[in-house]
Amino acid sequence: MILDKKQNNLGEEFLTAYDSYSKGIWRHIYLRLNNRHLAEDLTSDTFLKAWQYIMEGKEIKNFKAFLYQIANNLIIDQYRQKHKETVSLEEVSETPDIEKISVEKKIDDEAMVDFIKKRLNELPDDYKQIVIFRYIDELSVGEIKNITGKSITNIYVIIHRALKSLKQKLPKYQKNGK
Repeated sequence: MILDKKQNNLGEEFLTAYDSYSKGIWRHIYLRLNNRHLAEDLTSDTFLKAWQYIMEGKEIKNFKAFLYQIANNLIIDQYRQKHKETVSLEEVSETPDIEKISVEKKIDDEAMVDFIKKRLNELPDDYKQIVIFRYIDELSVGEIKNITGKSITNIYVIIHRALKSLKQKLPKYQKNGK
């Protein structure tokens, strides 16, 4: 199939978006499902569905949020197909460049990063999802709102409660700032 000029420009823009967002989408899916191959498959499916949507001539206002919404829907479908397994975030360290993700920018103490990775799984799923979106995927609250359909206020409350819950689980020496 030969693409006309408009489709060719769309194709180039799509490839640029793929280069920009594919690693983040993969990481997000992997953190939620803890399965490398499944994360790769669902990342491909995410971009395939986005391309199909574009080829239908439909408009996308926020492409990044749109991709995360598709990925989330695919994750939900996965949960429905297979009963939920416990995710061990200790295995997250196996992912490429995981030590360079944004959590380290926000929390420069490596012990704190390890603590959060281990404790993230103890949060309720909706809290965990929002924390991953905000601090690992570096999505804005507005983007999270578009993906989840939750109000901005609700997102801030979830973030506050999740961080409060994690903070309460900190070892005593870290609570005292030592």
